[in-house]
Amino acid sequence: MTVAANGQAISLQHVRKVWGQTVSLEDLSLEVPAGSFTAVLGPSGCGKSTTLRIIAGLESVSAGKVLIGGRDVTEYSPAQRGISMVFQSYALFPHLTVAENIVFGLKVAGVPRQERQRRLNEVAELLELAPYLNRKPAALSGGQQQRVALGRAVISQRPVCLMDEPLSNLDARLRDEMRREIRRLQRALGFTMVYVTHDQTEAITMADRVVLMNKGQIEQVASPEEIYQRPATPFAARFIGTPPMNLLPPAAFGEALRGVPETLRIGVRPEALTESADGPITAQVKGAEFLGADTLVELNCAGADLLAKLPGTRSLTPGETLRLAVTPDQLHAFDIAQNSRLEDESLAARIRDIQR
Repeated sequence: MTVAANGQAISLQHVRKVWGQTVSLEDLSLEVPAGSFTAVLGPSGCGKSTTLRIIAGLESVSAGKVLIGGRDVTEYSPAQRGISMVFQSYALFPHLTVAENIVFGLKVAGVPRQERQRRLNEVAELLELAPYLNRKPAALSGGQQQRVALGRAVISQRPVCLMDEPLSNLDARLRDEMRREIRRLQRALGFTMVYVTHDQTEAITMADRVVLMNKGQIEQVASPEEIYQRPATPFAARFIGTPPMNLLPPAAFGEALRGVPETLRIGVRPEALTESADGPITAQVKGAEFLGADTLVELNCAGADLLAKLPGTRSLTPGETLRLAVTPDQLHAFDIAQNSRLEDESLAARIRDIQR
């Protein structure tokens, strides 16, 4: 396939964005490798869409630089940056056919008709749109309309493609289908993808790298596997994973962690907990939710909420006391005052000793 150029690297250097008295981004630096699929993930208001709009040139920076393919494009317009975009709204022209919507940008740019047709044929084959080229958008399903929006971006042959929550208008089944479609497309064509989403499932199933943002700053940049297995901050630990990681105070482990700082929190995922007669964690059942193969149990442990994912065959009663264990390699340590993961070896040894 030749419908897209090779990807280009993106570099944000000490970017700051201020709206009046509100700081949207603060000293944000990010490197997006050429040809990568990078998901920018975070809750509403964290600055992820602002970051994407700054890369696109739709928003100016208050300070810092934006580089694409090694060029300083900080003062460039969107048209000068060599990018394509797909938004939450498909923004298709209702009076034009699918084919006319896809090639519209090429026609405006003066690309010869024969070249437009060649690229259209390639894109239609790639996105399985050939049977629908003569239809109007109103005659298409939501997933098909999203493919048309993707086709319009791909046919431009830009080395960078930016997507802002493109699947949020689709139902669950179509979102699953389009996740696979977009990932396949990016791998086939090799362009650099920056994909903004609030949905962690989209981020960890599609991306090579996840940029997790919170309150205008980056919490962690890592592969989906690393951000799940070794979250760098308490926020990352709680945001990634369904249900979220438990962050337990030292008192949850009884006397084993006496004397450690009160700002210490021990992270353990609900699926890592198992029932054990001599487990170090004692907790009282507050409620349970049957999920079929699993039962999600809500507990109280040393005054803190605790979730455990136990076998679905387990019958539980509110007020019942459970003893729980976890293998040492499934324990994480965080300092909530410093918002950081702890790698102190002496502390790690004490935590490991809990299970022995």
